[in-house]
Amino acid sequence: MSRSTGQPSTALLQAYLAAVYRVDLPGGECQLRIGEVFDPGNALGPADTPWALVSACNPRSQPAPPMVNEAAHSQLRAQIDTEGLLSFPAHNSDGHGQHAEPGLLLLGIEPARADRLARTFGQNAILAGRIGAPVRLRCYLGAWRGVAMDTAFVDWVGSGSSDDRRP
Repeated sequence: MSRSTGQPSTALLQAYLAAVYRVDLPGGECQLRIGEVFDPGNALGPADTPWALVSACNPRSQPAPPMVNEAAHSQLRAQIDTEGLLSFPAHNSDGHGQHAEPGLLLLGIEPARADRLARTFGQNAILAGRIGAPVRLRCYLGAWRGVAMDTAFVDWVGSGSSDDRRP
């Protein structure tokens, strides 16, 4: 969020689009980038299997103390375990390896269910897609719609807030 206006900055959206998302998979680490095809081979399932990468840290992209982030990540992991979803550890960071935070790649999760998790943990956006297809950013901030940048791989998902009604 921009501190001066209280509105999300386009720089923050650019940071999401440029970020590197790493996932610890059987057989090694996999990097995900928005717009690039996610194809881990047959290790995770057949093509078209849905997945999402969700974090519980730094809600609304506001830095939280490490203990708060650790507690939120533990809560996310517990909820995933309760729901019986297959998950893999993930690490999200900006393009320079800074501002890292943990997340979970969830396999077999449909977008609507992933959206509910993201909203529960106050996230502005998550990654989602299907195996064998380009990685997409699912964005919950309507204020970012119509920005002057390439958002070809962004899915705009309403959150129900007044923020979504902005052009």
